[in-house]
Amino acid sequence: MKEVCLSIFIILIFNACAVNYQNINLDKKIVINKEIINLSKQIANLSVEIDKKEAKDASSNAIRYSKYLANKYKIIKPALFHNILINLKIKEEGYCYHYANDLMHYLQEKDFKSFYFIRAVANRGEYFEHSSVVLTRDDISFENSIILDAWRNSGELFFTKVKNDKKYKWEIK
Repeated sequence: MKEVCLSIFIILIFNACAVNYQNINLDKKIVINKEIINLSKQIANLSVEIDKKEAKDASSNAIRYSKYLANKYKIIKPALFHNILINLKIKEEGYCYHYANDLMHYLQEKDFKSFYFIRAVANRGEYFEHSSVVLTRDDISFENSIILDAWRNSGELFFTKVKNDKKYKWEIK
């Protein structure tokens, strides 16, 4: 009886914390929202050489694809709890490096001309090592580039200048 109750409890917890972003269609034209506008402005303000349309497209793509990945990985909030489920072999994907690899590949396929993407790592070699994507260009220092972290908030893209990230100290991977 205890095993049955525990199983029901675990199923309820997993379902209550599961993420499912609705209406994530990567082929459909996106409706611009405050989050996209905010990221687009941050990107465009990095350099006068950045194309504003590319900044908007990159913002839209990064925000939508982060949610798409959370759905694909069937994420359970919070992200660290999901990692535990992967370690227990209950889930297969959804580590930060899965997000970083997939997001970077997706964004690189868009072939933006006025900026590019690199990988970043925090806490290298430590138990809580963390990977993400950075939007940058040659005339921008790493510290002034923008971190695009799809894992941290379980598919809700976290973005800020590298130097402004209070949670992690990033370095180029």
